[in-house]
Amino acid sequence: MLTIALPTGRVFSQAAELIRRAGLPSKELSSPGRRLVIEEEGIRYILAKPTDVPLYVGYGTADLAFAGGDVLLESGMPLVELLDTEQGRCSVVVAGPPSLSCRFHGHASELMGMKVATKYPRIADNYFSSRGAQVDILHLHGSIELAPKLGLADCILDIVQTGNTLRANFLEILEEVCTVSLRLVGSRKSIAFRWPEVREIRRKIEEAVKEMPL
Repeated sequence: MLTIALPTGRVFSQAAELIRRAGLPSKELSSPGRRLVIEEEGIRYILAKPTDVPLYVGYGTADLAFAGGDVLLESGMPLVELLDTEQGRCSVVVAGPPSLSCRFHGHASELMGMKVATKYPRIADNYFSSRGAQVDILHLHGSIELAPKLGLADCILDIVQTGNTLRANFLEILEEVCTVSLRLVGSRKSIAFRWPEVREIRRKIEEAVKEMPL
């Protein structure tokens, strides 16, 4: 039985729709209720928190998964990206008060010692390290936008889609770190030993992507 992990939350509906359009068994996915494991016609679906999805694949519990690019970058798991669905596209950015803009356009030394609040400490560390700046990273789990306003941090690194929340908190984008979207990934073991099945599902998902509005 092939196992596919799906993230709960905001991108679940997009992943489920891709599965439906791909012609994979999905009747039970339309109304999963409280179930976290669903089996349909030879495919097992695991519904997991987005941050846990890479672990299910990396440790072999799932053969394939849909996961956001931000989650994949933050996890650091050695997974194989099979397809960028281009769904749920948004950006990981550094944002802060407009007064900080000049520091981001100057020498890296001007960023040294800056306090950065984020849900993505690995991404933040990699980004500022690539800029040659050593910063103080504060790992928060919610209300990231409040950190500069309350004096907890100088700026934030977060995922942004419309920018409305930033503007509501008097913040602006200072740097765009990367663009992320929903990806289809697989475990190295499954790709090595179950490639015909994996390839066929990837083909069907790729065809479904062409029909999906962005």
